[in-house]
Amino acid sequence: MKTYIEPQTTVQLSAQEMENIYRIQQRLYWETDFIGRCEERKLEETGLCNLPYQTLPDEKKLLDLAYKLYNNKEDSNTAYNVTLDLVIDEIEHWIRDNQIGDATKESGKNPRIVVVMEDGIITTVFSTNPDIRVNITDLDRNYANTDLRSAAFDALIYNPDLQICDYSTYIPGYEQEMEMETEVDE
Repeated sequence: MKTYIEPQTTVQLSAQEMENIYRIQQRLYWETDFIGRCEERKLEETGLCNLPYQTLPDEKKLLDLAYKLYNNKEDSNTAYNVTLDLVIDEIEHWIRDNQIGDATKESGKNPRIVVVMEDGIITTVFSTNPDIRVNITDLDRNYANTDLRSAAFDALIYNPDLQICDYSTYIPGYEQEMEMETEVDE
């Protein structure tokens, strides 16, 4: 004889709550895969092998950075492990070049935005404040004539909501960071 007991309570979740649970679970599975792939590469001696392997599961800022990079590089035409390897390679290079701290540390005073470009193409944008919206205007001579570039630049300069600010440029392979101070003729 089989007895069936019907549950007395049912859980009803909204579509948004289900989506949130799915995203959290997806992220946890991804972290497990990422950490596992890092350990495999260390055993195989693939890459620079300079990650903090002993504490990697606890390195939340590094994992957050890796997940953002992964999401920016993810492509349906590229195998999952190949994309993981690309992310790991990039992080290893940033660690080697002492740039990983800038990408993962929180700024105490001023909000920062870091734009990563590869061969003139923006691949990733980081910010110390998630509420900052980043708009990038590319004034490429190959696509816009002089008048169009000047008009776009003037619109930015005279926008009362925007301010020109100092910036620095880092190019891996060069020995020093170039500090740029910007001035506008009023």
